[in-house]
Amino acid sequence: MSKNKLWQIIVSVFTLTSLLITANSQETYSQNFDDFDNGETDLGDGSVIFGEAASIQDGRLQLTIDGQGLGFSSFSVPPIEGSSLGFTITFDYEMFDSVGANDPADGFSINYGDAALGEQGSAEEGMNSNQATENISFEVDTWRNGDAEQGVNISGLSGGADLGQLAFTNGVILDDGQTVSGTMEISWDPSLGASFRTTGLNTDADFENIEIPDFIPNDDHTFIISA
Repeated sequence: MSKNKLWQIIVSVFTLTSLLITANSQETYSQNFDDFDNGETDLGDGSVIFGEAASIQDGRLQLTIDGQGLGFSSFSVPPIEGSSLGFTITFDYEMFDSVGANDPADGFSINYGDAALGEQGSAEEGMNSNQATENISFEVDTWRNGDAEQGVNISGLSGGADLGQLAFTNGVILDDGQTVSGTMEISWDPSLGASFRTTGLNTDADFENIEIPDFIPNDDHTFIISA
C-alpha cells in the first residue's frame, strides 16, 4: 500500500480523486481510483467501501449522492505500521450542492482510531462511543447555512469519553447551488498534537498543534472517511 491519493468529496455529492496517507515511519497508503469501472466497490488493496451511495464513479470515489437520502457511507484504510508515531493525510476535494431543495447536508469527517475496518461512522460527527473508544476526528459540518454548529473542527474520543470540540471555526461551508474545491491537509504527532488545514471552503480550517488529551494511539488504528 502507498499513501499518494486525492480524495474528492461530494457533500451533497461527495467524491475523492487521490489520497495520500503517510505515517511518520514513512509507511504509506495511496490510491488514485483511476483504474476502476464505474460502480466498483472493491479496490483490492485492503480498503473497504461501505454504503449504498458509495462506489467508484469516473475515476473518483463517490461517498454521497446529491438529493438521495441513502444513509451514511465510509471509506476505510487498513492500519499503517508506525501510525502511532504520527501521520499526515493529504487530498484534493470537490463538493457541490444542487440549486434549491434542502440546504447542503450533512458533512463528513476523517477519522483515526480503533473503529473497525468498514465502520460507517457518523459523518460530520466523527465516531460515537459505540463505534470507537479512541479516535481523532477532523470534521466538516455543512448543515445548515448559518447554524451555530456549522463549520470545521477537531474532536475525538479517549477511553470512550467524548473530548468535545478541541478546535472549532463556525461558518458556512458552501452555499445552496455552489461547488467548492481545494485541498485538505491533516496531521497528528504525539508530541505536537493535531493540525487541520483546508483551502477552497467558504469557511476554511486553519488549526495547528491542537492537543488531543489522553488519546492513545496504536499501529492497529484504522483511517476512515465517513460521510
